Amino acid sequence: MSYKAGIVKAISELKDRTGSSSIAIKKHMQANLPADKKWMNAAFLKALKDGVEAGDFVKVKASYKLSAAFKEKSKPKKKAAPKKKTAPKKKA
Repeated sequence: MSYKAGIVKAISELKDRTGSSSIAIKKHMQANLPADKKWMNAAFLKALKDGVEAGDFVKVKASYKLSAAFKEKSKPKKKAAPKKKTAPKKKA
């Protein structure tokens, strides 16, 4: 899992209305880090910074939230229900 994907997962699972701090995101990611992976703080900070620049995250004071545009992109799109064909009306 990439650091960006981990950040997205952490923010969505923490469900803080005002946004999640970088420390809270880091603790959540480290708790869910696989045993064979080593924590790289520089990569984590770069992923946060790049996410803000790309518009995926919104920085509010010292917290981060998912942007509205990113939420719309990540939602699964529902397929439109197929239209039913109506039987032709009989003329009297």
